Amino acid sequence: MNSKRWYSLIGLLVALGMLVACGPQAAQPTPTTGPAPGGEATATAPAGGAEATPTTPAAEATPGAPGEAQGGIPGVLRVNWGSEPATIDPQKMSFVGEIAVGELVFEGLMELNEKLEPVPAAAEKCEVSADGLTYTCTVRDGLKYSDGTPLTAKNFEYAWQRLFDPTLAGREYAFVAYDIKGAQELSELEDTSDQAKLQEARNNLGVKALDDKTIQFTLKQKAGYFPYVLALWVGWPSRQDLVEAGGEDWTTKENGKYYVGNGPFIMTEYSEQGMKFKSNPNYRKGEPKIKEIRAVFISDSAVSFQAYRRGELDVVGVAAEDYQTVQNDPELKAQFVQWPGSCSFYIGFNTQKAPFDNPKVRQAFAQAFDRQDYVTNVLKGLGQPATSFIPPGRPGHEPDLKGWEFNAEKAKQTLAEAGFPNGQGLPEIKLTYSSTPRNKTRMEWVQNQLQKNLGITLQLDPVEPKTYTELTKDPATTPQVFFLGWCQDYPDPQNWLTLVFHSESTITDIGWKNEEFDRLTREADQLPVEQQQQRLQMYREAQEILLTEAPIVPLYWDVNTALIKPYIKGMKEHVNPQDHLIPGFMNIVNIEVAP
Repeated sequence: MNSKRWYSLIGLLVALGMLVACGPQAAQPTPTTGPAPGGEATATAPAGGAEATPTTPAAEATPGAPGEAQGGIPGVLRVNWGSEPATIDPQKMSFVGEIAVGELVFEGLMELNEKLEPVPAAAEKCEVSADGLTYTCTVRDGLKYSDGTPLTAKNFEYAWQRLFDPTLAGREYAFVAYDIKGAQELSELEDTSDQAKLQEARNNLGVKALDDKTIQFTLKQKAGYFPYVLALWVGWPSRQDLVEAGGEDWTTKENGKYYVGNGPFIMTEYSEQGMKFKSNPNYRKGEPKIKEIRAVFISDSAVSFQAYRRGELDVVGVAAEDYQTVQNDPELKAQFVQWPGSCSFYIGFNTQKAPFDNPKVRQAFAQAFDRQDYVTNVLKGLGQPATSFIPPGRPGHEPDLKGWEFNAEKAKQTLAEAGFPNGQGLPEIKLTYSSTPRNKTRMEWVQNQLQKNLGITLQLDPVEPKTYTELTKDPATTPQVFFLGWCQDYPDPQNWLTLVFHSESTITDIGWKNEEFDRLTREADQLPVEQQQQRLQMYREAQEILLTEAPIVPLYWDVNTALIKPYIKGMKEHVNPQDHLIPGFMNIVNIEVAP
């Protein structure tokens, strides 16, 4: 989530506290956002923060007094967001849980509709030149930030320039917009002390506000998916005066004093326990019917499930462990909602660290996992065994394209061919994951599979959820073996392949480089939509390389699940694979809490 992140998300991310990137977050069944549609997911999930057990009793950790909570609170939506996000800075976020916060407060030039098509949002229109290299967006009249300050094209210019600012650390998703002229050169400028070179690189960036109403993007090459990029959080209009006034912690300082946006809500509180938001009367679509959102950080899905049953939460993701309980309870079953997911969960290898710099070792591991067993016995059927990275129903999914399938005997043979017969000579292998009781059970499954099918003793390394997200965001701290998910940011193979696995991507976290994969994906990226069949063929060839070399092991494709109280109107009718932590978010203005 990381679109990165890393979940879809609500069911998995929130429920399990794993990570997903979107496009985006480190979470599991539920996103690395992850990306949880959009960004990375960590098994919390979308996709995107990891799980963490609350240190306070459930009643204290959830919004509202227990006595008044049973029937809900008019105009107040109480939700669980799993774990605290590592960042909520639009130009730095990538995990699902991060993106979910940002989309409450900000809105971009474009947005995705319920058909996942890019449509104008803060922009009145975005037009493309005949050669496909220039996009000109006109900002709507009368737009305001939530504090009443006028919103102009220059605010968007600042945000996009900030995305590529080489003096700003943590811009994990910058690669997504490297099709913009001068973006990569500026973003990767090494000597930022040379002010002349820095200014020259900034001047060469193909993002210009022509006036208060018009912003123009100049690309270095055609990119038919660029309208999707304009809908991503990377271009949400962080405000220069507030960023500079708030300093490094401008997003969280003084409970949102500097975290001011143009989205449907205003952040009013932020602590380690959770967040609060109030509706924005200046939002361009109109003030939401929900007047307040109270979000808490409960990473243990068992705790959040019980909080929902007590009436302390209005919406909650359903973990596999609770699925049968829901199905056996007529009241809960009537509140249960399930819809298609948008995330792919996988076991990742740091290919820069032994023994996973050896493709044969990775291939042996890939053959050692019985994915159907995981879906059946761990997820209780809430998922689908993954035979490749791109899920079914997504552009680029090839039903007949399968990676290394489960075969314990062949796995042992491949490991012997790698030079480690029966695992002899292997260094210590450690699986790092987001620490929660239910994630522990999931990772023990991985541990048992390797012990049974390869004779390898895998060490489990549980890490505090927020820390886990941070570890997986930085190639320098990427664990030896880890568990993440990737959730679709937009429906194009570029988002699944180039963005996640190209060796120059600022999102990739496995250290893997294959020149032919890089060539195929970048050439396919540049082909126009009219040559879609040729694009898909090149992406297919790239996928074959990815699956053969096995820098990751696809484990399962997700589904989204949630419990929604019956007094919430306009939510379950609009659930969408692209939802992050609030189901039906695309209808957020019209969702109503009316007990």
